[in-house]
Amino acid sequence: MRPCPLLATMWSIVLTCFLAPAQASELATPLEKNGYTRISSSTEIAGWLRALAARHPDHARVDVLGHSVQGREIAVLHLAAPRMEADKPRLKVMVTASQHGAAEPAGGEALLVVAREILEGNRKDLLEDLELIFVPNANPDGRDLDQRGNANRVNLNVDFVLLTQPENRLLRDALYNFAPDALLDSHESAVLKRQTLAKEGYLTDFDAQFEYSNNPAVPAALREYALQTFLPAINARVTAGGLPAHRYIGEITSLKQPITHGGLTLRNFRNTSGLSGTLAILVETKLDSRDDTWPTWRNMKQRVSRQILCINSFLDLTREQAEEIRAVTTAARQALPREQLTLFAGYERDRDHPTIRIPMRRIDTRELEEIEFRDHRKQVNADTLPIPTMLAVARHADLIQPVLDRHSIRYHQVEEVTRAEVVATRVKVAPDIYTRGKLLAETRKTVTLEPGSLLIDTAQPGGRVAVLLLDPRANSSLFRYPEYTSLVQPEEEFFIYRTFKGATRSQP
Repeated sequence: MRPCPLLATMWSIVLTCFLAPAQASELATPLEKNGYTRISSSTEIAGWLRALAARHPDHARVDVLGHSVQGREIAVLHLAAPRMEADKPRLKVMVTASQHGAAEPAGGEALLVVAREILEGNRKDLLEDLELIFVPNANPDGRDLDQRGNANRVNLNVDFVLLTQPENRLLRDALYNFAPDALLDSHESAVLKRQTLAKEGYLTDFDAQFEYSNNPAVPAALREYALQTFLPAINARVTAGGLPAHRYIGEITSLKQPITHGGLTLRNFRNTSGLSGTLAILVETKLDSRDDTWPTWRNMKQRVSRQILCINSFLDLTREQAEEIRAVTTAARQALPREQLTLFAGYERDRDHPTIRIPMRRIDTRELEEIEFRDHRKQVNADTLPIPTMLAVARHADLIQPVLDRHSIRYHQVEEVTRAEVVATRVKVAPDIYTRGKLLAETRKTVTLEPGSLLIDTAQPGGRVAVLLLDPRANSSLFRYPEYTSLVQPEEEFFIYRTFKGATRSQP
C-alpha cells in the first residue's frame, strides 16, 4: 500500500513543530511598533534595551550610567561574547547617540536596530572581535521634551569644557570607566536652517560626513592615523554602501561664510574622547526638511537607515583594523603624560586652494547649484609647551575646584606655607575660542603658596586636560568663558603656575 503524500506532509509538519527548537520572533523596536509615526520615548528605549538583554543574557546587559536633570535614566547596553580563558583581547568600541534629544533622534533609533541585528540577526560574529558599549539616548530629557537641549536648555555638544550638565559628566565618566579603543559620536544635520541659510534661499545637501579628533593636544600619531587612514576608509565604505560620504564640513549658515572642518576644542565629545587616547569619530547624516512630504513621518525610516549604514560600517571597519587601532591607541595613551602639548588651534585660508565649490539646493526649485565659498579648511596650531610636572593654583581655588571635580582631576590642597620653583606668566585672554591669546611675559621664579592653594600632579589620566583647562592661551581653557575671563588681568601675574619640580614645604 502506497503512503499518502498528504498524510506524510502533515506528519512532517507535526514533527517539525514538536521536535525543532522554537525560534523567537524578532523584537520590534518602539519606532517600528508605532509605524514610524513618532520617535521613541525614553521610557520605551530603556524598556526595550532591558527586553533585548533579557533574551540574550550571555551576550548582553543593561547598566544605568546615571540620571538626567529631570531624573530620567541614561542606559547603556553592553554587548560582549562570553569570555574563554584563552580568548584574545577584544577591541572596545563605544557608540553614543541622540545627544541633541528630539532634534536628532535617528542615531538612537538606529542603535536599537544595530544591537538587534547583532544579537538576533546574522552579525553576532562581531562579538568575537569587539566588545560594544551603546548609549542610544544620551539626552533623555531633550527627547521627551521635544527639544534640542537638555532640560536646562543647554546644548550638550558644547559643554565638555565646563561640564556643567549631569548628562555630560556621565558620558565623560563612561569614557574613563569603559576606556574604549574607538568611539563613534552619532548626530544628524538639518538641511533646512530656518533662521539663517534658509533666509538666503538655500538648503544644504550633505548625506553623511565624518570628522576625527582634530584638537592638536590629541597625541600626534592618533590624529595622523585617524585623518590619513581611518577617515578615508570610513567615507569610502559608506559611499560604497550607497550613501555619499565625505569629511566633515562645518555648519553652513550663510553663503558668505568661510568653510572650515569640525570644531577644534574640547567643547565637543569627539575631542574630549581623543584626549583620553581613544580613536573618536563624529558622524552626521542628513536630517530632511519637515516641510517636505515623505513616505514616513519626517522621513524617519530613511533617516534611521542612513544611521544604520554608518554605524554598521564603523563597526565593520574597526573590526578589520582592530590590530592597528589597538596599537595606535595604546601608543597614544602612553604618550599622554609626556608628549608636548599644543594649546591653540584655528583655521585660516588655504593659499593653495583659496576657494571651494559646494553643491547647495535652492529652496524654491529644489535644484542643485554649485556655490563658491572661501576655503578656510587649513588648520593652524600654535603655543606648544612641555607637560609640566605640576600646576599650582595660588588664588581663586573656590572657583577652580568645582571644574576640577567635574573633570575628576585630582589635586592636593596646600595646608602649610609651601615654596615652589615655577614658570610665572602674564597673559592676555582672547575674547572668544577662535582667537589666539597673547603671552605677554614669562619668567622662572620661586613663589610662596599659601594654605588653600591647589597642587595638581599632571601624571594622572586627566593631567593633560588640566593643563588645557587652566592655561588661558588654550582654546579649551575655562578662561575663555565669560564667568572666568575676568580672573585673568594682563597687567597682573597669572595666578596659576607651571612647575617642573616638586613643591617643598617652607621651613619655619
